[in-house]
Amino acid sequence: MFAFNRFVASAALASAAWTGASVPLAAQEQAAPERPAATWRHDRSGLTLSAVLAGFTRGDSKQFDAEGYNIGINFRDPQSRSWADLYIYRAAPASVAVLGDRAAAGMFANPMLGDVDANAVSIVRFTPPAGAGDKSGLRIVTPTKGELTSSGLAIWLHDGWLVKLRMSSKTLDAATLEARMSQFIAAVTLPAATRPAPAFAELRDCAAPMKPGKKARLVELDVTGSIMIGGLLGGASEELAETGVSVADGAADPVWCRDAGSQPQYGIYRREGIAETYLIALGDTGTSLSVAGYDAGPLMKPSKGFLVTQSNGVTEQVYPPFDRLPTPEQALGLPGKVSPVFSAGLLAENKGTTIMVTGK
Repeated sequence: MFAFNRFVASAALASAAWTGASVPLAAQEQAAPERPAATWRHDRSGLTLSAVLAGFTRGDSKQFDAEGYNIGINFRDPQSRSWADLYIYRAAPASVAVLGDRAAAGMFANPMLGDVDANAVSIVRFTPPAGAGDKSGLRIVTPTKGELTSSGLAIWLHDGWLVKLRMSSKTLDAATLEARMSQFIAAVTLPAATRPAPAFAELRDCAAPMKPGKKARLVELDVTGSIMIGGLLGGASEELAETGVSVADGAADPVWCRDAGSQPQYGIYRREGIAETYLIALGDTGTSLSVAGYDAGPLMKPSKGFLVTQSNGVTEQVYPPFDRLPTPEQALGLPGKVSPVFSAGLLAENKGTTIMVTGK
C-alpha cells in the first residue's frame, strides 16, 4: 500500500489558477470521429493503436513538439460518458516516480474532481505490457464527488518513452473505471521492450529541506572558459553515447525524495545522501532542470562550480556556471533569460554537441 497523503501533500499546494495539466485533451462532450482509421501508429516509438480500445473509440491525435517526440491521442465512450487521453513522450528524468508525482499533483488539483476521500483512493503498482518491467507502472484511481464519478491516472516507462493514461467518467464507479483502465493498458501495442524498467518505488518527502546558503553568483565566462566548459560536457556526452545507452533512457531510476520547497508549478527532488545536487521537474510534461557541481581541475577557471542543465529527454542545454549552489529560484530564472553555453542531442538519431561562446 502506498501513502496517499504524500500525493495529497503535493496536490494541496495547487492553486485554482493552475489546472491546465489536468484538462482532457479534448472536451468530453465532443463527438468522436465517425470512422477512425483501423490502426494508428507513432513511428518514433512504434506505438500502434486500434480504432477501439477497451470500448473507447479513438479520436484525434495531437503533436506537442516539432519532431514528434511528444504526442497525445484522445478516446471516448459516449455510452458511459467517459473519456481517456493517452500520451507518449520522452522525459527527463525518465522516472515514473518523479513524473508520476507531478501527474498526481495535477490530477488532484483538477476542480472537476471535487472533494476526494483519501481512504477511497486506489494506488497500486502494475506490470505494463510488452515486457516493460515487472511492477514498474503506477496506477491511481479515485471516486469523485464533483462533476465526475471517478477519475484515474496510469504511468509507465517503455524503453525510455514515458506513457501516461488519464481516464475519467461521469457514470462509472471507481472499481469499474479501474478495470477499464487495466483493459485499455493491456490493449496498448508497443514493440517488445529491450530494457525493462525497474519496479516502481514510492517517492517520499525528504527528511529535511535543503539548507539555504549564500546567494550564488553567475560566472561570466570568457571565450576560453566557454570552450573548456563545452569540451568538458561534450566529452561526458560522447562517453555516454559510446556505451550505447541514451542519457534519457536511464538504466535505473534513482531513489528520489520530494523537497519541502516544491510548488504547484514544479517539484523539487533530491537523492538522499547526495548533497548539493537536485532536480526541478517542471510539471509532468517531461522537462526538468538539474543542478549539480563540477570540478574541471587546474586547466580552466573557474575550476569548480555548479551547472544548471535543462532537458526534455531529447535535447539538453547547459547554462553558465554558478560559483556556489544556486537556489531553485535562481535556477528557474535562467531559461529564456540567460543564453546556454552548451547543447547536446541525447538520442541516437540526434546525438551531437554544440558549444556556444558567450564571452568576449
